[in-house]
Amino acid sequence: MDNNFAISKHEKYFNRFLSGLPASAASEDSNKLSIIYFCLHGLQLLDKFQFSESELKYHSDFIYNEFLIENEDFIAFRATNYFKSSGSFDLPNLSATLFALYNLLILKSNYSKRLNQDKIMKFLKLCQVKTGDSKGGFVSTLARNEQGDYEQFGDSDVRTCYMALAIRRLVKYDEFEGREHDIDTKAALEFILERCDSNGGFSSQVLDEPHLGYTFCAVACLKLLDYPLENLESTKNWLLQRQVDYPSELYKDLDYEYYRPIDIGGFNGRENKLSDTCYCWWCTGALYIMDKSNLNFINLNRAEEFLLHRVQNQLYGGFGKDIESTPDPFHSYLAISSLALWNAKKFGLKEINPVLVITQESYNYFKSEIEY
Repeated sequence: MDNNFAISKHEKYFNRFLSGLPASAASEDSNKLSIIYFCLHGLQLLDKFQFSESELKYHSDFIYNEFLIENEDFIAFRATNYFKSSGSFDLPNLSATLFALYNLLILKSNYSKRLNQDKIMKFLKLCQVKTGDSKGGFVSTLARNEQGDYEQFGDSDVRTCYMALAIRRLVKYDEFEGREHDIDTKAALEFILERCDSNGGFSSQVLDEPHLGYTFCAVACLKLLDYPLENLESTKNWLLQRQVDYPSELYKDLDYEYYRPIDIGGFNGRENKLSDTCYCWWCTGALYIMDKSNLNFINLNRAEEFLLHRVQNQLYGGFGKDIESTPDPFHSYLAISSLALWNAKKFGLKEINPVLVITQESYNYFKSEIEY
């Protein structure tokens, strides 16, 4: 195992965040389920997921009791329990539903015995846009109008498509075609492909600048929709250009604000931008989904050096966004996921499923235990 990887400190880092957050993190209350996801799956990647049966049940019950929304029409999860049972402010949320399922999965709670798949799919159908420029996409939230009825709220982009399609996979609704409550997969596919730039990257909206995070979501969506990924040659080329590796001679006599030697080996999300820890995952994860041999075109030694020697916090554990940032669970999880994808054995990590971004152990539990 690589001695530069502070595995025991990362274990303590994730456990600290599960125990409690400082007052400065109060604004992240609506992201509580995602923070739990980063920490739990981070611990499992580290092979440090150590909960008793009673603890697993306690934490699962907390998610069901505090975040589940079930009515006659659909099942979903709320983003925060602060507005639980508050009526018009208690909103079903797409990302909360995905992270809740991810968390229940790792907690070994067989949600197929409790959550009706048709009612979850009815929620996804209510979130899918039926007309206009965003047809086929999904909004993130359903809000109540003055009459008390649910209506779509929020914008649509490939991120919400990814959430919806991941949920569809997690309730095993993609195993058969023509099911009564299925989403419009043809419209979703068209929505995603319309956002592919001439350079191969994917953007938030048609004709916007392509972005690496959106591109990962798009590639994962296309994989979930069984689209032939060999058609994405331009996307592959665009992704391979995201690693920052400018030779020093190039800017020897020039003052260029986006050239920083400390960024070498990392990845940027757009052309001429700085390296960011999360882009290590968005880039190499997308390339791996397309074909794992694509990683042969990445300088993984430099990528490892960027993560381990520039953005890893050797004192407290965790990884920051960049060399100047404080570690956070999001960047920490994606950094460790990247190392697991590149060489899990070298770093003493468990395998990761790149499409759903969960541990392979949790995915195996999903395949064998979740039965609809």
